[in-house]
Amino acid sequence: TVVPVSDTVIFCVELEKPVDDAYWTRNGERLKEDSRIIIARINRQYTLTIRECTAEDSGEVAFIAHDCKTSTPPRKHPPDPPVEPVVRNKTDSSITLCWSPPDSERPVPITGYIVERRKVGVQTWVKVTSITVSSTEYTISEIPEEASYQFRISAVNDFGQSAYLEVPGTFYLEPTASVKAGLVNCSAHVGEEATFTVELSTVCSGSWTINDRMIRSGSEYLITRSKTTHTLVIREVSMELNGAQVKFVGGGSQSGATLSVKGKKGNVSENFTSQKATLSCEVSDAKTEVKWFKDGKQLISSKTVHMESKGKSRQPLLENVEKKDAGEYTCEVGNDKLAFKIWVEGKNDMPAFWLFVRVAVSQKAILSCEVSDAKTEVKWFKDGKQLISSKTVHMESKGKSRQLVQDNVQKKDAGEYTCEVGDEKLVFKIWVEGPSDSIKDDCEVSDAKTEVKWFKDGKQLISSKTVHMESKGTSRQLVQDNVQKKDAGEYTCEVGDEKLVFKIWVEGKSTMADSSFPEGHPEL
Repeated sequence: TVVPVSDTVIFCVELEKPVDDAYWTRNGERLKEDSRIIIARINRQYTLTIRECTAEDSGEVAFIAHDCKTSTPPRKHPPDPPVEPVVRNKTDSSITLCWSPPDSERPVPITGYIVERRKVGVQTWVKVTSITVSSTEYTISEIPEEASYQFRISAVNDFGQSAYLEVPGTFYLEPTASVKAGLVNCSAHVGEEATFTVELSTVCSGSWTINDRMIRSGSEYLITRSKTTHTLVIREVSMELNGAQVKFVGGGSQSGATLSVKGKKGNVSENFTSQKATLSCEVSDAKTEVKWFKDGKQLISSKTVHMESKGKSRQPLLENVEKKDAGEYTCEVGNDKLAFKIWVEGKNDMPAFWLFVRVAVSQKAILSCEVSDAKTEVKWFKDGKQLISSKTVHMESKGKSRQLVQDNVQKKDAGEYTCEVGDEKLVFKIWVEGPSDSIKDDCEVSDAKTEVKWFKDGKQLISSKTVHMESKGTSRQLVQDNVQKKDAGEYTCEVGDEKLVFKIWVEGKSTMADSSFPEGHPEL
């Protein structure tokens, strides 16, 4: 019997005599009445009615009474192809295909479906699974290599296989991969490159994001892939990227890391907005007016320099110190003066400017740094040891300004001072000079066994009552006791053809502490 889909079929059997336990089966399964199946009996006549037939109703229908049976022989037809292909849930490494059973007028049973794939440009189709698919939906994953693929589906039953239904379009897929070596947190200085690398278990593509923003190769970034290794190079790091989250996604896996950015080498750290220099001198009368000079030229207040008077203290404040601000500064009252010298250096191997300041004994020294956030706390250190407030040393915070103030400076206060925030720091060096009857000139050699020679005005010096040489490790010192004006001159420390040159000036006493300094670097 052939019945169109959605039509009604009626089977009828007549017995010689009626029995009470006769029944109907379909494909060996006993049928029971429901909304579509009606089983009836009138005297010796038995009927089976199936309304709204579907393909699933196909098969052998039998009527059984005791040991007697009559049945419809099964129709031996392969199915028609499935219809209505749909693509769902497409990802980088998987795709889900859905379809509908054959739209056929003759009800033919279907035992399953075959799904095949083919790489674009290749003639051979390959089954995506070794067994037939029982449902009308299947997810394809675990692709062996990244490529664009096509798919097709065929219905099968015990009597054969249908023609193929091709899914329209091509679909790029890549293998599922795990992370063999994940991203590692990276630290870089402003202006430098930052490199991130991840290694996957198999060859596939991937994408990079910074703070969840997709990035591509260009003037800012370089993205490369070598087999299973993916690399991102940020060509020039900026402070805006400090703390940025870098993420790689590929092959169904992902890895992330954090970028830490430090201030640019050789410049003021980004934690510090600027470098201030404050010089200070004390007068005997709070009403006394002083004049400040730089390299002999009187200073006047401007955007970057202004003078402050607090009681007996007189201070010029230099904002945002630059190399052009290096030089000799003097505080003058009549014929009396107090001299300072400032060196400003930016060394490639240092995290910030070095500010060198010489002050006289009993004077006040003020070191100042600026932070970018008024809430930032800083720590002050002298020669690596943290400083705490005392009678002669105290710390001040005013807005974004952080100051270390030393009253009544003594020679023991000379040394290296640092203002630190986390790993960032600004470095200062203070030399303290005052009346003394001895002078030490110092030079460093690379080898503790190296011998040096000392000369004054071209004449070699030898040890005497007032002059002697000292060696401590790689340090070589010339010590002069009871310095007189005749000791002024040019001194050199020589090793072979190499030499360091010093100049010593010897001046008489003044009503104000006087400090005069040679030209050049204070460490020479």
